[in-house]
Amino acid sequence: MPDLSSAEISRHLDSLAKPPGSLGRLEELAARLCAIQGTLAPVTTPRRLILFAADRGTTAGESIAPMIRAIVSGGAASSVLAKSTNSDLVLIDIGSRADPLPDAPNYRSRKVRRVSRNEAKPYALTADEFRAAFVVGQQEAERAVADGMRVIASGELETNHPDLEAIVARMDRPVPAGTDLVQGLVEIPLAVEVAAIAGLFARAAELGLTIVLDGPTPLAAALVAKHLYPGTSSKIIAAHGDSTAAYETALAKLGVSPLLNGWNLQLGEGVGALLAFPFLDAAAAIASNMATRAVAELAPNAQPAAQPKSARKIAVFTGSFDPPTTFHRRVARLVRGRGFDEVIVRPTGPRESHPDGEHAAPIHRAVMVDLAFRDLPGVSVDLDDLDEGRVLNDYLFDELYADRGEVWHIVSADFLNGGRDGKSAIQTRWEKGAELWRSGRFVVLHPTHAPPNPADLPPVSRLVAVDDHVPTADIRLRVFQGGEAAPDVPEGVAAYIRRYHLFSDFPAPRETRIKLDDPRLMIVADEGNPKAEALANQFRQLESSDPNAILVLGGDGAMLAAIRKHWRQRLPFLGLNAGHLGFLMNEMLPADLAGTELVVYRMPMLRVDTQTPDGRTARALAYVDAWVERDTGQAAWLRVDVDGRTQVPKVVGDGLLVATPSGSSAYARAMGATPVPLSAPVLTLAGSNVFRPRFWKPVALPENAVVRLTNLDETGKRSVRGFLDGQLVGPVAAMEVRVSSVAAVELAFTPQFDLSARLLRSMFPPSEEQ
Repeated sequence: MPDLSSAEISRHLDSLAKPPGSLGRLEELAARLCAIQGTLAPVTTPRRLILFAADRGTTAGESIAPMIRAIVSGGAASSVLAKSTNSDLVLIDIGSRADPLPDAPNYRSRKVRRVSRNEAKPYALTADEFRAAFVVGQQEAERAVADGMRVIASGELETNHPDLEAIVARMDRPVPAGTDLVQGLVEIPLAVEVAAIAGLFARAAELGLTIVLDGPTPLAAALVAKHLYPGTSSKIIAAHGDSTAAYETALAKLGVSPLLNGWNLQLGEGVGALLAFPFLDAAAAIASNMATRAVAELAPNAQPAAQPKSARKIAVFTGSFDPPTTFHRRVARLVRGRGFDEVIVRPTGPRESHPDGEHAAPIHRAVMVDLAFRDLPGVSVDLDDLDEGRVLNDYLFDELYADRGEVWHIVSADFLNGGRDGKSAIQTRWEKGAELWRSGRFVVLHPTHAPPNPADLPPVSRLVAVDDHVPTADIRLRVFQGGEAAPDVPEGVAAYIRRYHLFSDFPAPRETRIKLDDPRLMIVADEGNPKAEALANQFRQLESSDPNAILVLGGDGAMLAAIRKHWRQRLPFLGLNAGHLGFLMNEMLPADLAGTELVVYRMPMLRVDTQTPDGRTARALAYVDAWVERDTGQAAWLRVDVDGRTQVPKVVGDGLLVATPSGSSAYARAMGATPVPLSAPVLTLAGSNVFRPRFWKPVALPENAVVRLTNLDETGKRSVRGFLDGQLVGPVAAMEVRVSSVAAVELAFTPQFDLSARLLRSMFPPSEEQ
């Protein structure tokens, strides 16, 4: 990493379009970031807060276990603030009494010991224990770099703070030649978290990460890290201050001053670091994106050099992602860590030149990609190619994403071979590839020990080294032969592959079963429904910011609203009826969902394209039904086309409706349609008060049918309006309905749920007198 002198940094900040020093401490923070990262364009994302948990002393009644559970479940202040600041949060159990939880993206058990054995010295560590904890911290720093982090932070979970005065005094004492530094440190004594955070900070500084410390325990760790690795303090930023003399003395030893003074933050959990992150973002934006005075002071008629429409940089990552792998996740994080504001993951549609029968269907690929990338800050998924069943040419991305920033293309180094002679895959096989080679921007992925030949690089490119690539074809073959996709795919993707028998010689089922061994819920209760709110309180202990199921409390309307809002979470929807009929809901659920077996129905959603009378078009999704109905006192005149062919030239009536199996028991039933099983691969076409053709009857169409309803009236006297799941769309001239290739939901029911009985109840509901 290149070194920048303080003079160079000052000249850059003073040259910006503002009076020198007018941004006060924000400029000081910007200068600090530039110095730490060795660049005038620092970045502060991706970032991670790493917390180390341990019990101190031998009092059995005192345990840090409840705090561990609160943070891991997502209910703690640090969990909430991490999500609001787009920050990773990981908790490492370094020494609690609690039994380890299963490893998860935000939790790892790496116990050096369960608790101090010395009641009089609850912090005491042996030299071997110190070294073991220090290594755990170093490994977390290395993992952060591998995951693409640019900033790491740590806080404390104990209010019993270390003796800063003793640590400062030990640091000031001269160290005789040949002295074992670790043996000298453990005489203080130190808590196991101090040793772990010291390892984290020391290795993070070596790897060039920006470090944010928050609280006395990380401050003590920073002093220890500086003692062992003197360069550590040059990478540190202090989040919040403390009025005690020992705290101020320790900060002075590191040469840093806190960002947040007078905030009276006493909770711990790294909250101060999380609150400091937006200030870091602002400082980085000032240094990286502000115009200079030379540009700002151009005469009104002067033409500055062409600038991108946005200072943001985005990288487009295309591929089959069939399945998406841990390698793909690592690429997205690494690219984000190279100064890109956003990575857009864009799974491609089917290629005519590569018909691969073993690949998952588009709906399954869409679900897997969402599951793989949904928790990565700054990473979005664009399913447009899968939805359209196509592969959009890369040269169109500049125009497609122009409003989001400067577009870069993520490619493998293999695509560049022969570039010096104009024979690379990009130049010879991509449409307009030679033009894109000259004018485009490329992020080039390559193994660490095999960088591409510089002569083969396109004019604008950035190299990103990334290892451990496993071809998706190898994973598919392994699954087909009876093996597991894990560990080469994220666990959520592996579970989905198992659930639907993907990449095997079994067809993907419409109905399957899962077991909630570790229920973590997103709870959605029908607002204003007292019964739903009371039921919600019974399940609050299972609520989590990292859910594996969505519990919906209310009636079918509450379920529809939850599906519209949360379907991209790709989690099973588990309903509990607190309304009326509740066709989509369970009537009862066990109070403790742990170990509960559920029957899961994979239900399609409808893609609905509408055209207004003035020619505007729009696209939306529906879960149960889409319909058009008359908007005046005159009957509607409608034409019905199925798969591009006119099937009914003229329908005269109040309206027409297309329903999924989930909707067949709702408005479609009121139009005379027969409810069908949830797993039935059909669409229902029904009519309301149809006068012509005579003897109109609802019909069941194949699930892959494309139904177009067109208003035949051109006078305006027989206007029609559209509805999706009961929500008004407005005036329409035509509505085209098909099953979406990328949108579906999973409805979960207990095995006691009797679908046949529920269908009969929907057709013959009990009388209100009973």
